[in-house]
Amino acid sequence: MRSIKKQLFFLFIFVATILTLLIFGAMRFELSRNVLPLNQSITQQFVDNRTNQINSWFGERIAELRLIADLPARHSYTRESLFDETFALENQNQRNYLSIRLVSREGVSYSRFYENFSVKERSYFKELVQHPELDYTVSDLLHSKEDQQAAVIILYRLNRPLQDGTNFISAAIPLSNVQTLAKDLALYDGKGTLVGADNQSPKINEKKEILFTSGIDLLPDWKVNYIVPKKSLGGTTNQLWRLLFIITVIVLSLLAILLLLLSRKIIAPILALSNTMAEVQKGNRNIRADIQSPQEIAQLATTFNQTLDKVYENEALYRQASVQVLQTQIQPHFLYNTLDLIQWQVLGNDIDQAVTTIEYLSTFFRKGLNRGNELITIEDELAHVESYLQIQQLRHEELQSFTIHVPEELRQQTMLHFLLQPLVENAINHGIRPLRERPSSLAIEVTKLTTETIRIQVKNTGLPIPEEKLIQLNSSTKTPTSTGYGIANIRQRLQLFYGLNAHLLFFSSTEETIAQIDLPIEKEEKNDDTINH
Repeated sequence: MRSIKKQLFFLFIFVATILTLLIFGAMRFELSRNVLPLNQSITQQFVDNRTNQINSWFGERIAELRLIADLPARHSYTRESLFDETFALENQNQRNYLSIRLVSREGVSYSRFYENFSVKERSYFKELVQHPELDYTVSDLLHSKEDQQAAVIILYRLNRPLQDGTNFISAAIPLSNVQTLAKDLALYDGKGTLVGADNQSPKINEKKEILFTSGIDLLPDWKVNYIVPKKSLGGTTNQLWRLLFIITVIVLSLLAILLLLLSRKIIAPILALSNTMAEVQKGNRNIRADIQSPQEIAQLATTFNQTLDKVYENEALYRQASVQVLQTQIQPHFLYNTLDLIQWQVLGNDIDQAVTTIEYLSTFFRKGLNRGNELITIEDELAHVESYLQIQQLRHEELQSFTIHVPEELRQQTMLHFLLQPLVENAINHGIRPLRERPSSLAIEVTKLTTETIRIQVKNTGLPIPEEKLIQLNSSTKTPTSTGYGIANIRQRLQLFYGLNAHLLFFSSTEETIAQIDLPIEKEEKNDDTINH
């Protein structure tokens, strides 16, 4: 029996296909009935857009002339100094200006390089004189005698006339650039032309052709004409419909295939994995992800299962290590022996020493409990070990002396609690006490190896560690035993808390035995709430 997802999938394909056929059928009917008006609208927009480009081009020229026309209102200009401004504009825009002249109120057109002539009888000059509210006028199509090119004249009124009677700027604009914009109309293989007021619109065959016209805002007497064959306006309908239909079928087919692959190969396994994660969040420790999936999803599920198993294993090890630490902290035999020592000191009337021993014992348990925190400052950890050594020195004369050295800048650095006392106890019990023929000493040294690493060494001059035992101590696979779990406990706690960034190693010779711990420097912000101050 097919699943609901598959049924829904095939239903989607069926409905999508029928709906697509209906839409394109209706589209074809509408396009066939309204194709000519629609394409006419598109073509008119196309012509209007090109006309707007021509209008913008003229707008740029008028804006440039306006800037020069405004100069006399801000500074004192003569005809020659104003020619300097027009000359600069011509040189900067050689493609856009044939020449720029200055015209007096009497209609005399002046040039720095060519002869003067009168424009008094020309229509664009008369229009600007008769209508003082106008800023500029544009001529009909002219032929520039100076440059031998077709052009139009933009006559722009100065903001303030010059003292010598100069009232206008006359700029000859070449039509070549504008005509190019009009002739470049290429939609439906039509023909575009730029027509002025003195030109008539072209004659067309109304049965076979359509004339599109668009006026130029900045040139009221000018317009763009575009002639298109009617056949070309309707010839694209079937091609457009077929192209759209093919594209739609291809897209729907690809989407259907993709949806099927996603549903069978990716979506379903991911949903199953998500459900497994949700069950784990609810506390189900027996559930595991299904690995019968595509390779990538199966690898993800396998990694998830392995990570889950490792988390549970680490939780168990951490709980076990924590219990063992508490047991090590209590140390009944050490407490009983110390209490016996205090009793003998009191019976021997050595009250001061008894009080001192009690202070050592108090410090030992106060620092050892550390308010239940895992992290402790190096200073407090050494205080805990020092109180232990003070008591042991009273009980064992073999421990002749001990020293503790730590740089001042490392005292407030944090470390995992209860790492040094088991190492010191191990050194006394297995290194110093068995060597009775001579006193021994013990030293604790803290150094900063790098900006990221601290090294702590517990050294003693007692009995060396046998080579076989040394290899066993340095083995990371050593498991705790009922008689000596201290070293294994330290190694487990280092691994659980620091990972691969912390190391415990032992070195031993006839002169000295060293227990060495390398720890990463903890960032202060991580430990602000967990340090026992």
